[in-house]
Amino acid sequence: MDRFPNDREALDFIASRIADEAQRDSVALSEVERKMLYFSETAWTLPDILDINDEFDRDYDQGTYEKKISRLIKKAVSRARNQQPEEFEAWTEAAQRLSKEDRYPLVMVEQAHLGPAFRPSRRPWDLWKLWGTGIAIVGLFGGLVWFINKLFPETNLPPLPRRGNTLGGDC
Repeated sequence: MDRFPNDREALDFIASRIADEAQRDSVALSEVERKMLYFSETAWTLPDILDINDEFDRDYDQGTYEKKISRLIKKAVSRARNQQPEEFEAWTEAAQRLSKEDRYPLVMVEQAHLGPAFRPSRRPWDLWKLWGTGIAIVGLFGGLVWFINKLFPETNLPPLPRRGNTLGGDC
């Protein structure tokens, strides 16, 4: 069963866990900082995110914010990994769900160095499809060259000289 049927539920999960960890560690997290966890330039986001982003750019340091959030993520995930396996699984599912789109929280997840479970996943056949496509392109290109050489023999390059048949005369 898919725990997060849409991005919003995955974002809500991650944002709530970050807020919980901030409260647990007595780290101040403003409303703007919370809403920035929903930022995306290409996917669903909050209706007022452009205003929030303008305020964030004006009043906050992006590097400091990302460090703060990545530390909170690392602590929350570490706590879940050690104490609540189901919560840890929810973290990985939420991160995998969001990895299908361009999402700002994934920047901080990556900065938290959480390991392979949190890297964007590739389906098993993706690598085979990539290799197959590459081989097909090379084969088509080679076939096209062969076909042109057969169709227009006058365009063929002259054969390379054989040994002993040098162009520079006798050596």
